[in-house]
Amino acid sequence: MPAALPSGELTDRDRAKMIRFLQRTVTPREARDALSRFSTDSRGRSIEWIVAAAEQEKAPPKSLRLPDDSVYELLVELAGPDLLSDRELRRLIATHSHPRILAKLHDYSSTTQGSGGDRSKANAVAQRKWHPGKSWAMYFVKTIKMPLAFAGSKGTTSLPDTLEVEPCVKLPALADFQVELFDKLIEVLERPDDANRAILTLPTGAGKTRTAVEALLKWRQMRDDRPRILWIAHSDELCEQAVQAFREVWFDLGHGDSSFRETLTIGRLWSDKNAVPSDCGVVVTSIQKLYAATQDRGAGLKSDDLQVLGENLGAVVIDEAHRALAPSYGSTLNALGFNFRQKRASTALIGLTATPRRANRDETNRLRRRFHNNILNVPSLGADPVQSLRGRGVLARIEDESLDYHAPAIDLSLNKSHADHFENFDDVHPEVLTKLGEEHRRNRRLVERLLGLDPTWPVLVFACSVQHAQAVSSLLRRRGRSSACVLGTTRPATRRATIERFRSNELSVLCNYGVLTTGFDAPSIRCVVVARPTTSHVLYEQMIGRGLRGPAFGGTDRCLIIDVEDNIQWRNKPATVHYSDLENEMRHAL
Repeated sequence: MPAALPSGELTDRDRAKMIRFLQRTVTPREARDALSRFSTDSRGRSIEWIVAAAEQEKAPPKSLRLPDDSVYELLVELAGPDLLSDRELRRLIATHSHPRILAKLHDYSSTTQGSGGDRSKANAVAQRKWHPGKSWAMYFVKTIKMPLAFAGSKGTTSLPDTLEVEPCVKLPALADFQVELFDKLIEVLERPDDANRAILTLPTGAGKTRTAVEALLKWRQMRDDRPRILWIAHSDELCEQAVQAFREVWFDLGHGDSSFRETLTIGRLWSDKNAVPSDCGVVVTSIQKLYAATQDRGAGLKSDDLQVLGENLGAVVIDEAHRALAPSYGSTLNALGFNFRQKRASTALIGLTATPRRANRDETNRLRRRFHNNILNVPSLGADPVQSLRGRGVLARIEDESLDYHAPAIDLSLNKSHADHFENFDDVHPEVLTKLGEEHRRNRRLVERLLGLDPTWPVLVFACSVQHAQAVSSLLRRRGRSSACVLGTTRPATRRATIERFRSNELSVLCNYGVLTTGFDAPSIRCVVVARPTTSHVLYEQMIGRGLRGPAFGGTDRCLIIDVEDNIQWRNKPATVHYSDLENEMRHAL
């Protein structure tokens, strides 16, 4: 008998049972309405149309639909364990239930009660707040005799605001090139107020976070005053990644030193996490949390708190420092006591990035000036550091492929809104991405290529839109390939469970839109598919970076990068980045 899956994860048997239940309980039209509520991108065509069109050999009509039975399958697949979080679907289930089942649902202890009739009772049942994985959700699922996985998983509130870490476990030693950067960073942290800034750069996958964290903690340990370290990132995933890096390195510091028993308190300060900074030696926070505080509209943190935090800091670290020119960072750093006109501060400012540049030379120069034009790299890696790290097995060797579906040319300069977006944001307009995600020939070619890959390979797909990520995952599953998708709207508990299944090779393909470019670590990725065109070298490098870790760092010897050839142009010249365009720039970026 196979091992039971963690709570909130579905087996094929769970899905099949729910599909049969819905076929008996709700009409195809009601199932389609529910499907539209779970497909959250309001632009463009429905996910049902996109899936049906990709399975057509000829040009699809505007009113194309899947067979009714397939709609139920798509709904359960798309919603997953969160299916019953939809209030209207719960109302329909209660309405169509046997009177005995409706009575059991209604009689659950709650302040929300009906006035007597079946319709009123069903409405009352639907209005009760749904908290995934908790008592009402569990009771509802048990009463309708469905698998408990459909009660969902509890959220992320179990993560504490602070983490106390005692040193005890040995980590692998830093590689020689990491030691070079370690020494340089310690030197910067020890410099006077007008020379204590730098950007530390290594290619994605080469361990810049581990190197920086170890240097910061060693430096802090050498200081009698034990200054506080503030680590700023732009996503919850990156924040938690940093917390775990500090935890692992602090464990390592105590290995072999029985006299070292100092406890480090690491504070979580992002989203709904509200550690008290004065209680922490290290505070990991999101830029969103800090910026909201500068506007006095943040939960748990006010502008006065930032001033207090700034008075007790030894170092501020900006992860993904190529973002540091954004107004949110400027306002936040000013509130923390940095005055960039004076170009000096008692607090060290350290940036981390694989790409210490911006979209144009002026912005790149501004970025570097913010960090005193001090770029910490590794001269010993030679003129081609990427190739050097590949030779050592630190980075994977890349095979690249262009997937052509004979796309007609799209000239961004011919449409004013597309041209303005390109000029202002240096990227493809979302409307163009949406239309590409609906293109049936493109999707059919993409799915055929994915099915042609070794099913044992972990494959990461960057989609054009929410609808596109959902549709590609559905199309693969309909052809028998294990696949799932994660989106910005995916509940954190569900996202973590899905990513963990991908890491453990239970899923062959993981599709996403806009959430896995950074702060996501699955070293065994064997193929990255860039099905979301971009003109941004930075964004492109972050996407393919998910597959660049080599065997020396727990990754793979080779990674296949597949670019979809969309023939997007700007003033009659190719506008989007492909791997073949980026290889030379990557080699000289450091």
